[in-house]
Amino acid sequence: MIKFFRKIRYDLMEKNKTGKYFKYAIGEIVLVVIGILIALQIDNLNTKKIENQREIKYLTNIKLDLNKDIESLEYNINFRHKKALGIEKLLNQINGQQILNLSETTYNVVNTLYQEKFQPSNVAYNELVSSGNMNLISNDSIKIYLFDLSLLYQSNSYYNEHETSEYEENISKPIFRLTDIERMKPVFLGLKTAEQANISERDFEALFKSQVYKNGCVILNWTSEGFIELYENLKTKSVKLVELIDLELKK
Repeated sequence: MIKFFRKIRYDLMEKNKTGKYFKYAIGEIVLVVIGILIALQIDNLNTKKIENQREIKYLTNIKLDLNKDIESLEYNINFRHKKALGIEKLLNQINGQQILNLSETTYNVVNTLYQEKFQPSNVAYNELVSSGNMNLISNDSIKIYLFDLSLLYQSNSYYNEHETSEYEENISKPIFRLTDIERMKPVFLGLKTAEQANISERDFEALFKSQVYKNGCVILNWTSEGFIELYENLKTKSVKLVELIDLELKK
């Protein structure tokens, strides 16, 4: 009988030991899991912090590029407006209006040779796209504006190529063939008046009779109107994007 009770006691002690070991093992597993979860959380926080820093850097650089673009766009818009006015005066004179200011006419003729191009300073955006890091930009509105601007940049590039072709065929060739650029240059630069450069109305007769040059001027005004509209759109979106980026950087 005594042996029986001793056996029972021994079994109970063994069960208690097993229970303690089991609880201890469970506790160890729970601690390991908790440790892993904490480590993952810390790693995620560190990764998020690094990504936030990279996003801030990209947004800051994109903002710098946009501010350069806005300044350039304002210059190009003013240039296009002034050039369009000069071309309109030339077209009126080509159509028979008397030349009242030879220096102004000389300036306007030479100015038709100049093709002012807007080239976006989108280095940061191109780097963002080419590196596959667009997902770093957390604000969807900023992504949409960046995509819209990229499409407008493509349109600008296409218009520039088209205008360059028009310049070569319809503006440059007639001027080089029918006028004396050397005598007109100092007048264009403001160093001499047309009279001082011995320029008279007869110096423009052949050019103004050129249907190619006239058509070139008409096309230039059409394209300038298109560029002005494009530049205004680009400027509006660029200003709005800068505002969005400022709000994002202040968070």
